[in-house]
Amino acid sequence: MAHSATHQPALHPPRTVFAELLLAEANHIEEVQLARLAGAVLSKSPADMAALAEDNPHLFNDWIGAFVRKKHEADAAARLWAAAIACLATVTPPTDEDTASVRS
Repeated sequence: MAHSATHQPALHPPRTVFAELLLAEANHIEEVQLARLAGAVLSKSPADMAALAEDNPHLFNDWIGAFVRKKHEADAAARLWAAAIACLATVTPPTDEDTASVRS
């Protein structure tokens, strides 16, 4: 009985270096656009923002959601840096005497 191999498409194609670079570039572009949007929002008057919220509530809510996600990411990054700083601050640097005993 002959057995024939059947080709089934992968559910998730393997990522290549090129695909990773494209994804990183897309993420960077999104980050830049989000930062620009935040700057534009801050430059508008409260009346302009109220009118925008009234005219486009879904878009307005999407922006709020994106800003909240970005804040959570920034908070997590700040906790990482704070923990690393705290860890380093608890270490006593070696003295010259300590390093001299290791060399001999």
